[in-house]
Amino acid sequence: MIQLDLEQRQSSRFSRPFCVTDHEDTEFALAFDGFDVNLTGLSFWVDEPDMFLPSQLLSIRTRNEQTDEVYCLEGVEVIHLREVSGRYLCGCHISQVTSGQLLAHHRLVMTDEQSALVSMQDSELSEFNFVEEGSKLSTDEADFQEASMALNLAVAQSEANLREVESFFDRTAKILTLPLPAAAKLIDLKEEFEYFKSHVKTMNETTLAFATLAKLLAHTPEGARDRQAWKTLISDFENRFLSEKQQIAYDFMHQGMSAGEAIRLAEEYLSNQSH
Repeated sequence: MIQLDLEQRQSSRFSRPFCVTDHEDTEFALAFDGFDVNLTGLSFWVDEPDMFLPSQLLSIRTRNEQTDEVYCLEGVEVIHLREVSGRYLCGCHISQVTSGQLLAHHRLVMTDEQSALVSMQDSELSEFNFVEEGSKLSTDEADFQEASMALNLAVAQSEANLREVESFFDRTAKILTLPLPAAAKLIDLKEEFEYFKSHVKTMNETTLAFATLAKLLAHTPEGARDRQAWKTLISDFENRFLSEKQQIAYDFMHQGMSAGEAIRLAEEYLSNQSH
């Protein structure tokens, strides 16, 4: 499930021709006009301010007016209602999606290369997560082979992160045993903690990026059109959330290397490039 803050995140939003209605309104007989969208939210126009309330959870049906694609979203949270020229703009966060809903919403947002570029610059890793219940697994063995490589890299990255944590503890323990004044030790310890603190978030994200990539690959849809669109989504994800080292390691794994070896050689390659 995608975890979101209560306040609406100020990411790039795009005006798109779409409409939304209640989940049961299959004919869109009582639909509201959509206003704008991003990867984790949408807003639409209502005539009365008390039709929806902040924090209310909605199950809605959405129609992309450019393609006529219809998809449903559950757990859509109302964040605010804002008056604009006598009408009310209802801003919502999408709190959970299946893989199919993620793809459909991705298509609504990413209509051109420029929109994709701008949106991905502001996106968060969690926006590409989805609930597994209701999300179909791929039927192509090749997708699972790709997913297995990404998952192995996630495990190898996690092991490397653990070694980094152990190294941090070793360094701090060593500082405590040095024959230095307490003030000098405190300065050295502070530097170590600051260095470690700056790397913790990156360490977690590198592992999570590989794990999320594996999940995306394992849920690649069957149909040719959806499959191609999903591959585009995965490409967007890789370019945004995999570092150069991770992308090189992933390439090395395709050459038959183990995950640990691929990560090690990627580090060596980048080190040689910098000299």
